[in-house]
Amino acid sequence: MACPLLTLIIIPAVAEELRLFPRQPDGTVITATQADNGGNIYIAGSLIPSKGDVRVSDAFVAKLRADGSQVYKTVLAGSAYESVTAIALAADGSIYVAGITSSKDFPVTANASQPTLGTSNGPAQAFVAKLSPSGQVQSATYFGGGARTQAGAIAITSAGELLLTGTSVGEGFPATLGRTGIGNGFYLAKFDAGLGKILLATLEYGGTVMSLDAKGDIFTAGAATALIGQNVPLPSTEGAFQSSAQARVCYGGGIVFISCNYQFVEKIDPTATNLRYATFVSGSFGATPAGIAVDAFGNAILAGTTNSADYPVTPGTLQTVYLANAAPPPMLTADRGGFGPPPSTGYVTKINATGTALIWSTFFGGTVQDAISGMAIGPSGYIYITGQANSNDLPSLAASVPNGCRPVVNQGLGFVARLSPDARSVRQVKLIYGAPACTYSSCAADTDATSSGAWAVAAKSDGSAIAAGANGAIAAIDLYASSRLACMTDPADNVQITTIAPGEIVSIFGSQIPAGASVKFHGIDAPVLYASSEQINVQVPYEVAGQKAIEVEVSGSGFLDGRTVGVAPRQPAVFLSEDATLSPVPGNFYCGDAFSRNQHALALNQDGTLNSCANGARLGSEVTIFLNGAGQTQPPQKTGAISASPAIRITPAAEGVGILATTTLPGSNTGVAKVKIRASSTGPVEVSPTVDGIPAREPIVIWVSAH
Repeated sequence: MACPLLTLIIIPAVAEELRLFPRQPDGTVITATQADNGGNIYIAGSLIPSKGDVRVSDAFVAKLRADGSQVYKTVLAGSAYESVTAIALAADGSIYVAGITSSKDFPVTANASQPTLGTSNGPAQAFVAKLSPSGQVQSATYFGGGARTQAGAIAITSAGELLLTGTSVGEGFPATLGRTGIGNGFYLAKFDAGLGKILLATLEYGGTVMSLDAKGDIFTAGAATALIGQNVPLPSTEGAFQSSAQARVCYGGGIVFISCNYQFVEKIDPTATNLRYATFVSGSFGATPAGIAVDAFGNAILAGTTNSADYPVTPGTLQTVYLANAAPPPMLTADRGGFGPPPSTGYVTKINATGTALIWSTFFGGTVQDAISGMAIGPSGYIYITGQANSNDLPSLAASVPNGCRPVVNQGLGFVARLSPDARSVRQVKLIYGAPACTYSSCAADTDATSSGAWAVAAKSDGSAIAAGANGAIAAIDLYASSRLACMTDPADNVQITTIAPGEIVSIFGSQIPAGASVKFHGIDAPVLYASSEQINVQVPYEVAGQKAIEVEVSGSGFLDGRTVGVAPRQPAVFLSEDATLSPVPGNFYCGDAFSRNQHALALNQDGTLNSCANGARLGSEVTIFLNGAGQTQPPQKTGAISASPAIRITPAAEGVGILATTTLPGSNTGVAKVKIRASSTGPVEVSPTVDGIPAREPIVIWVSAH
C-alpha cells in the first residue's frame, strides 16, 4: 500500500541527509530521472490504473521543483499500454522521452516520421516524443516499421539530433544502413530534432544503454544471449578485451531452460558506418548493464548487475571479491527439480578507449544479494550508483546505521553511493529509509533484486543526488550530511514506515539517543515503552487522528531531530514469528514439502502453545494472532494504558476468512489487539485480515494439523 513518505524536518544548522518527497500517486512507476542546473527534477515512467492491470498504463513525464512540488505532468496515453524508459534534456530546455506503446491510437503528431503502429503480430513498438520546456508535446512518433521494437536509451548529439537505441524482433525494421529484413537483437537510430525524419537506422549495432563522447562517437552496451552452448553473436574487433561468450543455462526446470545474458560494449562512429570496437565484459552467468558514460579520454564506464562470481575485476579497487551467498528460492533448488544462477551483486567497470583492456573494475555488493539499476557521473568525475540492497553489509555502509534500519532479505531498500573516479573508495552509502521496494511476499517475484527495486539516479551540480524508484518514491540525498535519526518501523513485522496510525506502536531508530529522551507527535507527548541509545519504542497518541501529516520530534540532553510523517486512519499489521522475519529467502516460507509465500504469524494454539510447522493447531480449534495499527476503536482506548482483564471486544474488528473476534490483549499496551481465527483446513492456512476494509500489510499463514 503506497503511502506518503517521510521528509526530514528542517532544523537550524542540521543538514538534510535524506529528504523523501511525498510519494507519487498509487500506480506510478518511475523508470527515468534527470536534474537540470536550476535544481529542477524530471521524472518519467508509467501510470498503472488503480485496478492494477499492468496491460493498460499511460506514459508520463513530470517536472518538479527542487522542493518536490510539481510544475507540470504530461501524460502520453493511448487506449492500451505505454511506458517511458528513457529521458534526456536538451540545451534549450526541451525534453525528449522514449518508451514503448501497444496503442494503435498513441497520440503521434502531424509531423511524425512513422504515424501508425507498424506491428500486427504482437503489437508493441518504440515511441519517441519531444516536449517543450513547459511540458507541451511538440512531436511524437512510433518507430520500428513492421518490427517489434523497444526503446532502451536516448542521447542528444551536438547538432541537436536524437539518437535512439533498443531491441528489435521480427520483420520490417526500417534499416537505412546494413542488413534489412528480420531483426532479432539490437538497433541504433537517429532522428532530426523535430522527429519528423529518420536520419539513420541500423540493426548492425545497438544496446539498451548509450552515451556519447566529445567527438560524437556512440557508445552502447547491452546484454545478449544465444542458444545454450552456442557462442553469443557479436561483431568482432581485433584485440577485444573479451572476444567471445558461450551461452549457458541460468534458469531451468522440467523441460524449460533459459540462457544467461552476456554484457557487451560497442563504440561506433557518428555515422554508424564504422565499428571502432566491440567487446564482451561478462562472466559465466552473464551481466546486465544499467548505465554507461564516457570520460574525457574516451574511456567507457559501465555499471550494472551480475550473477557471475568470475565477472572481471581488477586489483586495488573497492571490492575484488564476489560475496553474495543468498539461498535460492525453494522452487529453484535441485531437490525440487529446478535451479537458478548464483545471487546477484553490482559492478562498476571502466574500459579503455580501444576496448582492449580494463582500466579498473569492482564489485559492489554484500553477502546476500544486491543490484545496481542506475548510474550517473557527477562533478569531478565521481560515479553515482543506485539500486536495491538486500545485504546489510554493503561496502562502506556506515557503522552508525542502526541494525533495525539495515536492509534485510525480506525488505529490500534503495541506496545511493558515490564512487571515486578510480573506484578505490566510496563515499558513505546512503540508504533510502522508509521506501522499501517490496516486503516479504511481494519480494518473492524479484529473486534477482532488479524489478520492483529498480531506482534511477541523477547527479546534481552541488554534489547531491536525486533517486527515483519504480515504487513511486523520490528522494534527495546529501552524501555529506548526517542525521541522528534514521528510520521508523512497525515492530509487528519490522517494515520501515512513513505513516502512522492513532494508537499504533512504532519503533524509532537513531544513533546516540540520550537516556531519558522524549518523543512528541504533533506536540503531544508519546509514552515511551522501550528506550536504548539507538531505539525508542513508543505508542502514537490517539489524539493525532484526523491529521494528514504531523511532526515527530525526539529531544533530550542536546539531542534534537525529527521527521514529518503521514497519518493514516488505520495501518493494520499482524505480528510475525521470528522464523518469518529471519527467513533467508525473500518472500518465501516453507517447511518440508509445505510451502507458502505468505508469512508465518506469531500465533498461539488453543492450548496456549506456540503455533509452528512442527506444532500445528488442531483442525477446528481456535488460533490467536496479534495485530498492530488498528487505529481508533470502539470503545475508545487510552494512550499508554495497559488493557484490563477480561479482554474487551473492540470495533472496527478484523475481518477475513475464519476470523471469530477481535479484542484487547490483557496485560499489553492498548495499541495491540488479539484476533481469534478458526483453524478450518489442514496444512499452511493463509489468512488476509482487514480492518474497516483496510488489509493488513502482509497476508499471513498459520499451521494446522489433522490431529
